[in-house]
Amino acid sequence: MAFTICLGLIILCYYQCGNHANQPLNDENRSMMGDSIPPPSNKLVLLDSTVKVFFIDSLSMAEDTIIQQYHHIRFSGDAFFDIDEKKDFPLYIFTSLMEIKVLSPSSFRVAAYDADQGQSVEMIEGDMIISKAYASPFPEPDTLTNNNLYMVNKSIDLSEKEQLDNPQLIVWWEQFKHF
Repeated sequence: MAFTICLGLIILCYYQCGNHANQPLNDENRSMMGDSIPPPSNKLVLLDSTVKVFFIDSLSMAEDTIIQQYHHIRFSGDAFFDIDEKKDFPLYIFTSLMEIKVLSPSSFRVAAYDADQGQSVEMIEGDMIISKAYASPFPEPDTLTNNNLYMVNKSIDLSEKEQLDNPQLIVWWEQFKHF
């Protein structure tokens, strides 16, 4: 029962504590918060076409930097990442709440606006390690593999890893992966 209450708090805070709560509920916000996943607003190809970022929200941003020959992407927004098998691993993605270390070819969605207290990763396939990007008394990282979901909420310092139960994301990816 405590798990259900905590999960409910994470989901509630994700939608009410973030930057979406401060914006008027127009069609774009409504589709981001509703059941459907909007089509990509843009695609950014990084790293000699081995990493593709499909921006689900036009306010999303990704900045790539090379540090000791590995790529570090600073990300804020809502996007789907597709990382090719030709990529030299690891690949690092940093949000305001998460440090993501991608270890193998992967396909996953990151919903992580800087202003939000809750962020998530929906992993369709691949391998990654996720750590909190802020000081926490519970700093243990989580390992995600195929069909995993990771959620973190800074305001209550809680992170959860679960099985991904979002067939809609898989249908969305099949529809737009050749975009």
